[in-house]
Amino acid sequence: MELSIINFNIQNKVINRNYDGGVNAKAFADFINKENPDIICVQELTDKYQNKLMSLIPHYNSTGENRFNKKSIWYSHFGEKNAIITNLEIIKTKTYSLSKNINKIGKKSLLSIFPRIATVTTLTKEKRKFTVINTHLDHLTNTSRKKQLIYLKQIIELNNNYPIILTGDFNLNKDNKLFQEFVKYMQKHNCKLIHINENTFKPPVNLFKLSYNCKTPDHIFIPNDFNIESIKIVDNNLSDHKLIKVKIKK
Repeated sequence: MELSIINFNIQNKVINRNYDGGVNAKAFADFINKENPDIICVQELTDKYQNKLMSLIPHYNSTGENRFNKKSIWYSHFGEKNAIITNLEIIKTKTYSLSKNINKIGKKSLLSIFPRIATVTTLTKEKRKFTVINTHLDHLTNTSRKKQLIYLKQIIELNNNYPIILTGDFNLNKDNKLFQEFVKYMQKHNCKLIHINENTFKPPVNLFKLSYNCKTPDHIFIPNDFNIESIKIVDNNLSDHKLIKVKIKK
């Protein structure tokens, strides 16, 4: 079985209420239609961006809930989801909170300004089932990210019936001790990190975002028994992150 996977933080430009991606949605859709990946994991996807994007890629389906409920005053500007978009058969899906109550969307972890979430979707291809988890950790402090990784582990433990593919914007470089400890945890759960040997983050000047020392915050973990066929890093004008596309095969 061969799988092609995209991991991409598409950048919610929160200055725009209900950001819909603008011309970027069409450009991203064109890329998807050309590359035809099995799985597209995106972070910072707003409802309006999702609606526009999905209308342009009708052979795909999207899973994942918003990190706020619609009653929240933050929903329009800061509401976003870690969507898993796929052309494969979807078995089940659930969005968890990276908080003490992982089943309660809208909850925050210690020192996190906004709620953080993880979307979990079980898929099947060629009669083989596997689970994809897509997440986005806090951008400010290691303390909040440490807490969120604890909750992410709980989510992994609840969803380990099938091989796991984990993607996301971790806001952690691979030389960060906290991330290195998490890599060891994933190894114990039969998953390996795909090593990206170039920067995937393109920071603008912003003194308020303390994680801008991140060079490669975007990561993909795959089951140990899959081989890496190719790794493609795509620079673009769509986001402050580069797009990662990998092909793996078992």
